[in-house]
Amino acid sequence: MAKEFSFEANDKKIEDVLFSLKRRFIVPRYQRPYAWNLEQITEFWNDLITNNEPYFLGSFVFCTENEEDENYVQIIDGQQRLLTITILMAVLRDHAITLNPKQADLYQRHDIYIEDRYGKESFRVIPDDLLKDYFETYIQSGKNNISVSIPQLPEEMRVKQNYEYFFEKVKEEIDRFSSNDDKLKQLDAIRKKVSRLIVINVEIEREEDAYEIFETTNARGLDLSVSDLLKNLVFKRIPAGKDRDVAKDIWQEITNNIYDTETELRKFIRYYWLSKYTSVTEKKLYRDIKNKITEWQTFLNNLKEASIDFNKLLVGNENDFMQYKNGNRIFNSLIALRIMNVTQCYVLFLSILRNYDKLKTDPSRIVEQVEKFTFAYSTVCNLPGNKVEKMYSKYAIMIDKACEGTLHRNQSAKIQNILSTLEGELKDNMPSYAIYSEPFMQLSYRNTEYNRRMIKYVLSKYDTNLRTTKENKIDFNNVNIEHILPQKPDSSWGLKAKDIKKYVNKLGNLTLLDKKINSVAQNKSIKDKLHDLEKSTLPITIEFVKHLKTLNNKWSEKHINNRQKELCEIGFNHIWRL
Repeated sequence: MAKEFSFEANDKKIEDVLFSLKRRFIVPRYQRPYAWNLEQITEFWNDLITNNEPYFLGSFVFCTENEEDENYVQIIDGQQRLLTITILMAVLRDHAITLNPKQADLYQRHDIYIEDRYGKESFRVIPDDLLKDYFETYIQSGKNNISVSIPQLPEEMRVKQNYEYFFEKVKEEIDRFSSNDDKLKQLDAIRKKVSRLIVINVEIEREEDAYEIFETTNARGLDLSVSDLLKNLVFKRIPAGKDRDVAKDIWQEITNNIYDTETELRKFIRYYWLSKYTSVTEKKLYRDIKNKITEWQTFLNNLKEASIDFNKLLVGNENDFMQYKNGNRIFNSLIALRIMNVTQCYVLFLSILRNYDKLKTDPSRIVEQVEKFTFAYSTVCNLPGNKVEKMYSKYAIMIDKACEGTLHRNQSAKIQNILSTLEGELKDNMPSYAIYSEPFMQLSYRNTEYNRRMIKYVLSKYDTNLRTTKENKIDFNNVNIEHILPQKPDSSWGLKAKDIKKYVNKLGNLTLLDKKINSVAQNKSIKDKLHDLEKSTLPITIEFVKHLKTLNNKWSEKHINNRQKELCEIGFNHIWRL
């Protein structure tokens, strides 16, 4: 039997919803953060300015259950628009301050504040806890300059960005007039347009219905993500206590851990699910979680622990891995994977870290094998990621199941067999030399942070391959990428920059140099440059100097291509071979 909701729905002007009543609106605990960006506010502004007649802004859904006792209504659907309108009202106020402080005060008292019969002021709209302080300080109070603020969170950055957008747009509108009176009239005209926006005002009476409505409602122009929906579901399943809102606190910890990694929360949630339960697309993820999870507190606690491991994998330092056997080797491979910016392997690593105490085996080998595979398969050949994601999910779940319950005699052997089978599948999926060599021969230097780090990584692997001890000794911060044939060669080379454009940045023309040596090598002739290269103690450069001498100090496009081919063969057959 379908669930019945008790609610009222009426067409109203936004003035009658937001500005006329002495009513406060609060963003409830399960709502997503403020998410409108330039795309949404540009559409909002253009609709507002170009429409001479009031236009339809959409529906607003409010829960009035706590209004009488706590003097606020919950925003079930509409927080993005209400916060955005508040930002615009603050912009009108701030423009009015320099023209007529009394008018600015009017905007503040009627559009941003409400005042009770005893003169006590409070803000009309109360954001979520994360945004609340910033929003009150730089938007609602009217006492602080937002342009000098330093946002820390994505939603704070969006607020500042949207404020600045509105500020410039309003400035364009009022600068069309010369007198202050006309400028003030234009501010009033914009304010009036906002007040006349038409909405469907829906009010429900029970908070328990709010969760169901939230799940089936989307705010204007921005679909709910799996993390928004899951947050709503978790908070519904784990109600707030009298003394502490456990679900809210833990969710905030998870959010903070993932925010530090610069990864979307929904991506982490999916990777966690793939590492423990089943391989599923993002589109089907929410429904899968909702149908399979019964112990919600346990699920939330496990998700928090996984967020700690995920943070460690993406941004942790070497000390974070010293608890693991050969932790330094694990960390070196993770640094390489961070440089590659390929993330599917974290599905597997989440399972390995979660079950490390039960593995009874050294995971460093499989992590290094994943690094090699990722470089060849993803970074060089750019082969399909969904295939390896499913593979990592399969083995992550196998590890998880093998580690369930108490330790038993054959558990270590079983886990070792899983890792060995995975290693075999990695080998089976390695690209052939024919597939690998073509894109490798195109590897070259480009002036981007990602590319510089990637080229340093590649050259450092060749350097390590030449060392008697295979630990990576290079500190990326102390070496530079050196073009043997300079990008802007001096006259001794007999070449112009435009003549060498097609091959001067190729990997075959690059080596590594200590920063001090690199600074003096610059654009010298090959003979003078050789003198500087000989000062290097890096094996890759020492080896190149020997090679250059066999060529009688000649260095041309042909030599660059030949060296690149040699590097390709060495890399495929030795360095990244599984």
